[in-house]
Amino acid sequence: MAVSSRKPPAGTTGVVGWLRQNLFNSVTNSIITVVTGVLIVWVVYSLLTWTLQASWQQVWNNLKLFSVYRYPFELLWRPILFVGLAMGLLGFSAGAVQDGVGKILKGAFWQFFGLLALITVVALIAGWGVQGWWLAASALAIAGFFAGRALPNLAYTVPWLWLGFTVLGFILIYGVPGVRSGMLRIVPVREWGGFMLTFVLSTGVIVSFPLGVALALGRRSKLPAIKYFCIGFIELIRGAPLITWLFIAALLVPLILNIDTSRISALLKAYVAVTLFSAAYMAENVRGGLQSVPKGQPEAARALGLSGWQTTRLIVLPQALKAVIPAIVGQAIGLFKDTSLVFIVALFDFFNVHNIVAQQVASREVTGGIRLELSLFLAVFYFFFAFRMSLASRQLEEQLGVGTR
Repeated sequence: MAVSSRKPPAGTTGVVGWLRQNLFNSVTNSIITVVTGVLIVWVVYSLLTWTLQASWQQVWNNLKLFSVYRYPFELLWRPILFVGLAMGLLGFSAGAVQDGVGKILKGAFWQFFGLLALITVVALIAGWGVQGWWLAASALAIAGFFAGRALPNLAYTVPWLWLGFTVLGFILIYGVPGVRSGMLRIVPVREWGGFMLTFVLSTGVIVSFPLGVALALGRRSKLPAIKYFCIGFIELIRGAPLITWLFIAALLVPLILNIDTSRISALLKAYVAVTLFSAAYMAENVRGGLQSVPKGQPEAARALGLSGWQTTRLIVLPQALKAVIPAIVGQAIGLFKDTSLVFIVALFDFFNVHNIVAQQVASREVTGGIRLELSLFLAVFYFFFAFRMSLASRQLEEQLGVGTR
């Protein structure tokens, strides 16, 4: 007669069992757990107490400044429509793509939609005069997602849609070249700023990726001219901090070209400096991935009759990029935060706007100033986007099986 197994003791399973095994499995760990718990409770309580008593009025009053800086109020519908179209296209991509990448896009879409919904509610409460446009942006996001769900066969069009959106988005933000009046008139880049400028500069990571891959492959080339040009470029750019190259872009380039500094847009100078700086570091990340690919892989590919380009594109490069996903995403997060250095070329991104707000008369009238409030606001903002990129990276690694056998 078989004897049925008994259930494990209640104290070894569930939440109690986990606590005993991980936090209270010895006297030392128990003391550390209690002390750490008390410290965390004290910090959280103090932070919440301060947050409720802090002066947030100036942050609320300057949300437009933080968002788009001096972008004309009557043209605010253009960046808002840009956000709506971007969210709609992201929703369409998340709904139409059904594989693992689709799951990653879906998670990103709903988190960004939560942020969009929060902004829409704030706009409705504040009565900024653009409430209708924010409601339209939210509606576009939802419509795009359900359109993608209904039309999964159009998933192949997603890359082309994003390419077309890039052109349309530039026209929306900048305006139609040559038009000096009307709803589609040009908005000079000196009036750009806030989060909009931070976002524009952050797209330099996307542009720097193919440049970095090309530099990494060129550094391994057997042609001396290509090889040493790539080595020289990478080592020269990496040999100085980003702030140095921003100085060079702002001051030295106009001197070399013998032109007036005002003839080159400050945004263009900053964008080129940030992109090239990122490309040099991207090249080294990719080169590390290329070196991790076993030599037998390309040899086997060549033995099967694949050309050198086919071997690189189909065999070597996918394995190399897969191995360096954490490094690439880490660089993207770092560059996203380093955009705060563009004050060197007289641009006011999201971070630098807080100096303007802190110097306002109403801000100085607050006892002790509002630097701490502004810093916390900035920290929450940067954390949200940095965490979102980090989460997408981990999801992609799990999808590709990075680190597993």
